[in-house]
Formats: sequence, structure tokens, C-alpha cells
Amino acid sequence: MRDFFSPARPAAWLRALALGAFALLLQAGGEPLRMALRLDRQALAAGEWWRVFSAHFVHLGWAHAALNVLGILLCCCLAPELYDRHFWRRIAGLALGVGLCLWWGSPGVQDYVGLSGVLYGMFALGLLPQAWRGDRAAGLALAGIAAWMLWQWGVAPSASEEAMIGGRIVGIAHVYGFLLGMAAMGWRGWRGSRRLT
Repeated sequence: MRDFFSPARPAAWLRALALGAFALLLQAGGEPLRMALRLDRQALAAGEWWRVFSAHFVHLGWAHAALNVLGILLCCCLAPELYDRHFWRRIAGLALGVGLCLWWGSPGVQDYVGLSGVLYGMFALGLLPQAWRGDRAAGLALAGIAAWMLWQWGVAPSASEEAMIGGRIVGIAHVYGFLLGMAAMGWRGWRGSRRLT
């Protein structure tokens, strides 16, 4: 986490700002756009498969979108190396993965919007390698993020946070994102070790 707010990574900040601007632009489309892009189980069953992916880029309202944009920027602060030339591929892979997990693994989730599941995956992807290298601050940040995620999922989401974003927090989406990020790191580590042998 030594690169916190590093001005030496302008491309990383441009990618973070581009993703944030995209989310805000979609938010400006209002409810009709959100309804057309959200993960909706009935619409998916009718063949509208793009919703598995597109749901992550629309939000419940401006507060929800703003919180996720702040999450994008915080992740760039903590793990700017993730915002490299593979950034868009990571975002797309996590969005697709979380969407498919919600579709197949959580039949009780009827609809979903928001980037937070993807962001939890990005935090896992960025902070886990730093923690493995002995960065205590990264380890503490990762533990704090995991604890908050598990609290929201296992105990109860914060009623004040749900009121602020204008809807229900789908904690399992955060868990899916985090686990996908951890799995991606494990896969990367396994592939790297295979190359060494």
C-alpha cells in the first residue's frame, strides 16, 4: 500500500475515473435504464441474458452510485496495480462471475443492481497479494473488508445504509465477488508455480 495516492500512476487513475464516470452516466439514465439493465430473474428466464453482466453498472439511486464510485477510487488508492491494461478484463470477469453466481446460486435473489460485488472482488484481488508479501496495512484492510462483508451477509445489513442507498443490500453478492477475487488469486498463484516447475 506504499503507492497510496501515487501520482506516478496516471493511467490507473484514468481507468478508475472512467469506470466511475460510466456508472454515473448510466445513473443519469434514471429508472427506465436501471429497469432495462438490472438483474431480473423473470427477464433472464425470458432470454435477456445481458442482465447478468449489465446489472453491475446501474444503481438504485445517486447515493448508491456515489458510494460505489468512492469504492472504485478507494480500491485504486489501495491497489493501483489492478488498474493496469488488464483492468477492464478483470471488471468484466468479476461482473459476469458475480451475476452468474447470483443466477445459479441464489434463487431467492429476484433482482440486483450495483457494482459492490465486483468491488469486493477487486479488493480481494488487490489486497491479498500485498498481505501475502507481508504488508500489514493491506492485511488489516483485507480483514476489515472481509469482516464487514460477513457481518452484512450473516448478521444483518445496516438499516441506515439501506435507507441511504434506497433499497435492500444483497450481501451474498459481496461474498460471491470476494470469493471470486480470492479464487482468481489462487488460480494465478497456481499457474505461476506450475511455470516454475
